[in-house]
Amino acid sequence: MKTVTTLMLLGSLLTAAVLSAQGTPNLVIDIQEEKVNMTQAEIDGNVPVAYAPGDTIRYTIFAKNTGDGPMVDATVVDPVPENVIYVIDSATGEDARILFSVNGGMRYSVWPVMVTATTANGTPVQREAGEEQVTHIKWLIEAPIPAGEQKVLTFKVVVK
Repeated sequence: MKTVTTLMLLGSLLTAAVLSAQGTPNLVIDIQEEKVNMTQAEIDGNVPVAYAPGDTIRYTIFAKNTGDGPMVDATVVDPVPENVIYVIDSATGEDARILFSVNGGMRYSVWPVMVTATTANGTPVQREAGEEQVTHIKWLIEAPIPAGEQKVLTFKVVVK
């Protein structure tokens, strides 16, 4: 029995040493927005960038591991801003599985998200959600992010 206890203790110490050697990850998120259809005056810097209905905005999310160990199974969730509509098929992410919510982030699904609607006679039917219903986007980053490296995630919206 003493041998088993010693081996279990040795195994625990080796596990702790390995985990310690791997370091601690720290995920830092930086979000940048860019108006895709800027006017020439906005591009030249002669006027401030202004947003109007119909303008397209690209959001770029940098998910950087500033720790000293690999980040495993990172998840990034971003709400779609107010007064914009998500552009279908615009979400991208290296090594990421992308999910969408149409109910304030309570449930997520791959696109197309199915919702229950009611017909004129009161019968419930399943249909695809519209782009205007997307409230949140979630990226499940499936590959580890090494220390000091980042993943780039993007999506586009159109101003209402």
